[in-house]
Amino acid sequence: MSQENVEIIRRVYEAWKAGDEETIFSTYDPGIRLNPDREASWVGMDEDYLGHRGMRRYMSAVYEAFDDYRPEVEQIIDAGEGRVLVLAIEHGRGRGSGAEVQSAKTAHLWTLHDAKAVQLDLFLDRERALEAVGLSA
Repeated sequence: MSQENVEIIRRVYEAWKAGDEETIFSTYDPGIRLNPDREASWVGMDEDYLGHRGMRRYMSAVYEAFDDYRPEVEQIIDAGEGRVLVLAIEHGRGRGSGAEVQSAKTAHLWTLHDAKAVQLDLFLDRERALEAVGLSA
């Protein structure tokens, strides 16, 4: 099952690169919960990102904050207990500032149940993400 979860998440990122929202959202449980990093003030921390609607609202907030935003997957790790950790590099340009965002090394911790993503925890600090799954950098 854990390799299956890794492949499910790999397909999510491939679909994201291809702009295939249908595939992306077919992977999400209807009650998926997204927990952005507390440092990510540009996404509205008092928002409740719950369900497909919440995920769309979060994605809109990111695309409003950044031009040409895209994550580049460096590594996908089976973190056990239905969790998959993705180490990524975020690329884009601040919409207001025009500042280039490159090599922002982040982590995305996915929790899956019955082959559906039920939770996504985002980390701007990879060390915290690795510690959250009992690994060290």
